[in-house]
Amino acid sequence: MQGGADETVGEIFRVDLLERARDKTFQVIQEAAAQMKPGMTELDAKTLIQEIQTRLGAPKSWHPPQIRFGVNSVLPFGERGVEGVKLQTNDIFFFDIGPIFEGHEGDVGRPFVLGNDSDYLRCRDDVETVWKEVHGHWKETGATGAELYAFAEKQASSRGWKLLLNHANGHRISDFPHAAKARGSVEGWERHPAPNRWILEIQIRHPEMPFGAFYEDLLS
Repeated sequence: MQGGADETVGEIFRVDLLERARDKTFQVIQEAAAQMKPGMTELDAKTLIQEIQTRLGAPKSWHPPQIRFGVNSVLPFGERGVEGVKLQTNDIFFFDIGPIFEGHEGDVGRPFVLGNDSDYLRCRDDVETVWKEVHGHWKETGATGAELYAFAEKQASSRGWKLLLNHANGHRISDFPHAAKARGSVEGWERHPAPNRWILEIQIRHPEMPFGAFYEDLLS
């Protein structure tokens, strides 16, 4: 094992392979998003993502893909959403996928918008901005995980959004399977999270309307 307590990784772990898994995971999401059209269901998107990641060399995933359209975009990871929801001409959606490339866990989440609804576009852009602000705060300070999410809540609130923390508070990442080596959330980490060991997740929603956005990536 490499790393300190609760930030351990396996003997095969390599930072370059972790970063390559991240980059390929992002490629899967980009390719899938470019093919999304009104009338598609979340199941259609899930099937498409599986086809793309298999073609790119990752037939297996370490967590089930989370495909969220419209009203389902406010739900936490793993919660069953409204079934049969179809992508609308003006809509917001996000992908959260975790393929395994070369024995290393990819985990990337990105929001997208079809059409030109100004609230959806602002939500999509703001969740990325908040993620980048928290990432910058992580790099520039010795903030603990809890302090990072307190900062995230402040940044989201200042833009009029509600920060969602239920299953969207960050987690470990490594060579597969990280859960056999360490568990826990970024929010619950009482020290400054080490680079290339954690995924930072940011999920926001409108305070009244049933839509939101999700963005996650590697703290590196």
